[in-house]
Parts: sequence; structure tokens; C-alpha cells
Amino acid sequence: MYTLALQLVLCTLGAGEPPALANLDFSAGTLAGWEGDGFAVQIASGADAGQAYAISSRDTGSDGHKGALHRAFVVPADAAVIRFRAYADRGLLNRTEDSLEVLLMTAGKHIVPKRLRTAGGWKQSALLPAKDGKVQEYMWPVAAYAGRWVRIVLLDEDERPGCFVHCSGFEILTQDKFETEELSGDVGLAGRSKLGPLTPYHSQHFTALSNADEKFSENRLADCESIYTLFYDHFRRKGFALFTPSSKLLVSILDSEASFETFLGRKLPAQVTGIYQLQSNRLVMYDFGQNESFVSRTRDALKEGQRITLQMDRLRYLEGVQRQSRDIRADANIATIMHEVAHQLSFNSGMLNREADVPLWLAEGLACYCESTAGGAWQGIGEPNLSRIGTLAEALRMRTPLLSLRELIAADRAVQSGDPKRILLAYAQSWALLYMMLQEEPDRTRVYCKLIYPQRVSERRLADFQQAFGSDLARLEQRHAAYTKNLVQQYAPAKP
Repeated sequence: MYTLALQLVLCTLGAGEPPALANLDFSAGTLAGWEGDGFAVQIASGADAGQAYAISSRDTGSDGHKGALHRAFVVPADAAVIRFRAYADRGLLNRTEDSLEVLLMTAGKHIVPKRLRTAGGWKQSALLPAKDGKVQEYMWPVAAYAGRWVRIVLLDEDERPGCFVHCSGFEILTQDKFETEELSGDVGLAGRSKLGPLTPYHSQHFTALSNADEKFSENRLADCESIYTLFYDHFRRKGFALFTPSSKLLVSILDSEASFETFLGRKLPAQVTGIYQLQSNRLVMYDFGQNESFVSRTRDALKEGQRITLQMDRLRYLEGVQRQSRDIRADANIATIMHEVAHQLSFNSGMLNREADVPLWLAEGLACYCESTAGGAWQGIGEPNLSRIGTLAEALRMRTPLLSLRELIAADRAVQSGDPKRILLAYAQSWALLYMMLQEEPDRTRVYCKLIYPQRVSERRLADFQQAFGSDLARLEQRHAAYTKNLVQQYAPAKP
């Protein structure tokens, strides 16, 4: 419960002309422009003026004291975020309470919730102690308050000795600048030096950071926009209640397999050309044209063509190799970006829950449902996925045992097995299962997604599936197997 003195401060919010924003970051080394007492300026770390100073209500003697510092201003029209670094020292008890706080308040005494940077993204939080001796980073999303009066309030109502608030200066960022910095923060200094210049690209719903060439980068961002509207249209028509993200989604576009591995800080299998990072909520992909295995195979095929004696035959062969290479590259790049954006959208629209236990068959089945390509062109959402059908056809032709429905639903072992062929089969079966359910029983599919949305552990996976789709798993297994064979017969019939 905040004090009467603080409530009285807020009563004046919005009076007079909008003040200048000078010294919002304490770069003057004074408290000019601020009102109140109990806080003092301190030298802080940081290379630029906006980080050179901080303020603190730390006690100067053995006696404790209270303090309050505040400043009213109008949020600029292009502002998206107010960012700062701070911590609360609550002494030995170290209780989280509102006597030590940094607040943003609007007219009507509304408190804007602040968010703390965590390994899993920005989470709503009170002012916390320093973490591992380091100041923690916070921000307020303020786009909704553009052109309106707000007041920053630093509050120390804990008079116990040794209890105080420490806070850096406040920085106002546009949406594009904030998102670009968020992406840049994924890569350490060493990684940035290896990747070379990273150029920001912005579209209506996405922000990208890229070291690839301009055309490739713009085309991938255009792919993201293409699927965005269609994703919402398609699944809303199937009855899903979806919301749109409150900010742009973040994408990293890289020029090569080497850059991809540098960015991620680890080596991945050659067939992995993009990933959606669940924890950071980022999409990362690279140009398949620079996949080392693909480049090697193409080079070998062209070298083999040089051995053809007749000139016209040699030219036709080389042109065929180059044409096939272009189509494979285009298919791979479009399928990758659409697959990973589908992940990103499903986890940012209310369809799937980033903090829940989401069965991989569902997550990957959804992404495969949105990725279909042919001849270097995207086919749209919910179209037959010829690549996945091809995997199923090969398994049936070679009499490779399909994964049981129980194995696919209740555990993620097949998708995480490390065996490329088994992983591809698990993806293909996941796509076929979801394709069947969305085609034939979209209502039950929605029920299933709602059932699993709050789940935090995997123990109920099978029970949730049976609750949504029926308890007779054996019968459903037969239905799925028949459906899979029908897809293969229809779209990948055996050659005579």
C-alpha cells in the first residue's frame, strides 16, 4: 500500500506544458528536472553518458531513512519502451514488497506493470535484489501511452538501515530500436566479429537482423509477412480463438551454415537449416544455398557433367543440375522459414503455450502443416505436404515400421532420437496425424489444444489425447494408418 504522500504527488500529473526529457538518464550528473529527496547521484559503470550515472537511496550513516524521487513527462509519439536497470536491497530479510520500488504511473493513479529480463524473455515482476551481484534490467511497454502524461517514481519507504533502491538512468526506445537491440543481444562480441555487419530489416509484424545479402533478407521477411495473415485467417476459420502478439516477432537471417553455428554457439546436424528458440522466442535460419553438404553434392554433380563428351549433352546435363539446385535451394529456404514462423506464430497467438508441456508431435505437426512447397514456391497453409508424404511413401515401400500412435503422442523420443531417418519419419507421421485431425475433426483438435495449454508435465499426454479424440487408441491407430496409406496412394503412387 503506497503512502498518502505518493498519492498527493500523483494528483498534479498532467498540469502545465510537457517538459523536456533532458536528464531522464541522469547524464547531467545531477537530479535536475527531478523532484523529491532521499536519493543521490552516484558514478556508475557504462561507456555512454546514459549509463555513466545512477541514483541511490543508500544510507550515508548508521541511521536509515526514507526517500521518494519523481518526474512527470509526456511519452513521445514514437516511444515503445522505457528501459532501466535497478535493484532493491532489503537487508537480511530480503522480502519482496512494495516499500522499495520503481514505478511508472499514469493519470488516474494507474501503475504500469514493469517487466524483468529473464532467460525466458521479459516477465512481469516487482523490483528484485541484484542477481549474482549484478543490476537487473527492467522495462515498461509504453506504446499505449504515447502522447499521455506519466510519472516515474522511485520509492524508498523502508527506513531500516541498509535498505535502499539503486537505479540507472531511464532510456526511451522506439519499437524498431528496441527489437533490433534485442536481436543483437543474442550474439556476443566474439560472435558479432565473426558474423560481420548485422543489418536490421523491419516489416509490419517482424524485425530481422541479417548478415545475408539484401535481396535474400528482404525475401525471407516477405515470406514471414505472407504466412502471418494467412495463419490467422486459416486457423480462425477452423474455430481457434487467437490473439495477435503485442510486439513484432524477432528473426535472425544468416548467410551460411558457418554463421548459423556461430550465432547459436554450437554445431547442428546438416539437415537443420533453421530453428525456433522457444526460450528466447526467436527464429533463426540461414541460406540453404550455403549448406556445406548441399554445396559439395552440387559441385560433385557439376564435376561429373564435365566428363560428358558430347557438348550438347553436357550442356543439357549441367543446365539440369543447376536448375535442380536452384529449385532445391528455393524449396529448402521457403520451407524452413515457413516452418519456423509457424512455430513462432503458434506460440505467440494463444494456440500453444511457451511455458507448458507441448508434445513435439503437435508442435512439429503444426509447423509441417504450414510449410508445404513445390517447385521452389510455397503452397500455403494446410496443403498436402509432398515432402512429408514422400518420407511416408519411402517408409511404406521399404516396409519400415511406422511409429505407434502411443509412441508418437506420449513421448518425444522419436523426434529427439538423433537418427535422421527416424526423426524425418516422426515429423512426417506428426504432420499426417494433425492433417487428418484438422481436416476431419477440427472441433476435437481445438479441445485438445485447450486441454494441454495449462499442462506443465508430460504425464497426462496420453489421457489428454484420449479425452479429446476418443479412448479407443487401437481403433484410432488403424484409422491413422489407413489415412496415411491413402495419402501416399493419392499423392505419391508407386511407379509401374
